[in-house]
Amino acid sequence: MQSIGDILVIDDEPTIVEFIHEALTDEGYVVRTALTSADACATIAERHPALVLLDVHMPGKSGDVLARDLKNNGLAHVPIIIMTADAQVAKSLAMEGIDDCLAKPFDLDELIECVAKHIRRSCTV
Repeated sequence: MQSIGDILVIDDEPTIVEFIHEALTDEGYVVRTALTSADACATIAERHPALVLLDVHMPGKSGDVLARDLKNNGLAHVPIIIMTADAQVAKSLAMEGIDDCLAKPFDLDELIECVAKHIRRSCTV
């Protein structure tokens, strides 16, 4: 299948990362992964993604801080989709310019639909 977008998945839960990687790869996306914010920054330095899927609660630099850093440092055009079970955090981040939120636990169809919507937007910018 031809690659249709470069997605970076950042989550400290390997099983979640593996699930998302497999699901989106099956859809034809190029998927890179990171288990920490530091790994994510190194991966982004190699090549900017077309979209970021980002967990909020991670050790070290939390996802909300990382999202702000990315938006303020050259990736303002890259859609960031927050993944969290914390509805309050999701609401506050939406007001700060985060592009979307997937409420954990989310299902496969919801993930694919959300990613497709934002990849289309990202590729037309």
